[in-house]
Amino acid sequence: MRDVRWKSRFHSDERQAPSYRVGRVFLAGDAAHVHSPAGAMGMNTGLQDAANLGWKLVAVLRDGADDALLDTYRTERHAVGRLVLRMSGTMVRAAILRHRSLRLLRTVAGTMVSHLRPVADRAALMISGIGIGIRYRAGRGAHPLTGRRAPDTELAEGRQYELLRGGRFVLIVPEGTAVPDLPDRIVLAHRTDDHQTIALVRPDGYYAWAGKAPGDTAALRDALTTWAGRLDLEESR
Repeated sequence: MRDVRWKSRFHSDERQAPSYRVGRVFLAGDAAHVHSPAGAMGMNTGLQDAANLGWKLVAVLRDGADDALLDTYRTERHAVGRLVLRMSGTMVRAAILRHRSLRLLRTVAGTMVSHLRPVADRAALMISGIGIGIRYRAGRGAHPLTGRRAPDTELAEGRQYELLRGGRFVLIVPEGTAVPDLPDRIVLAHRTDDHQTIALVRPDGYYAWAGKAPGDTAALRDALTTWAGRLDLEESR
């Protein structure tokens, strides 16, 4: 590099708010976590924060869900923000290694990993944000689906992601399953396969609850009320 006209030192913060909620104040996006641009994960993470918080605010303020639902925003998204900071920081530190032997090791390791197709594909999906592999922690004894991203499956009423449009929940049940009366914000959809699983999909596309059919009707009603609010509440559209 010759004839440098101007130069400056690049500084990148790596910080995260200890809590994303204090009373009625919520932090999201860059207000909750800042990190280097390595990996270009900041915008997607902020959008996911907003998607996670938005439907929960609606459930509490409009639909009568308990205020404790808003606490799940902090527990779910804080862990994701911490992971993004760790990944972004690791990429930056790997890029600015000064010791020659460490740079050589980085190059060799990167070349080897790039030839391991499953590992390389996984890394590309994670860094690009195309592959959504986040799993939110579920309580003890929860169904294995709980907290996972729901796939865009074909249901009797249409594709699952199409049914989620408009910020609605989707309750997926096998044919013939008895369910309580549902408000308009919860779409009832029927499986087209032989699996005997009931699943409640949140507006952001994650499984809120799942159980075996026919299952416990009281448990299903509790799950619907916890995540979607009161079932007997009159809705104004």
